[in-house]
Amino acid sequence: MAQADFYILPAADEESRYRFLGKLATRAIGAGHQLYVLTDSRQQAEIISERLWHAGPETFLPSHLANTQTASQAPICLGWDSAHFPQKPDLLVNLSSHYPTQTKQFKRVTEIVIQQDNILEQTRQRYKSYQQDGIKPNMHDMRNRP
Repeated sequence: MAQADFYILPAADEESRYRFLGKLATRAIGAGHQLYVLTDSRQQAEIISERLWHAGPETFLPSHLANTQTASQAPICLGWDSAHFPQKPDLLVNLSSHYPTQTKQFKRVTEIVIQQDNILEQTRQRYKSYQQDGIKPNMHDMRNRP
């Protein structure tokens, strides 16, 4: 059964979301996981891919866009359509604005939440959707952490 983790960040900007994704991806890849990052569009996926490739001088986070000629065996795949979901689902990071219907295929699902009204409202709805699908959401409040 899938596990859903919500990471509630103190910031409201997208850049904070991408930085946290870099930290999360570093840990997940180190533990041997394959990540599928769901976005709303190819443009958003390209922006995130660029951020991951340049996450930091001591960090190497290779990624590729789904359903493209440059698709590779990189541990991070970025997609924007349900047709892009991997054959062997492992860890889904949902950065899209909707609830992915394929959540049960993944061992873990992660939501990275920033303090924007529209994202907070989407998060509340997805929290309910996870519960309705029998997935117990785990909340990780990062607002009071150094």
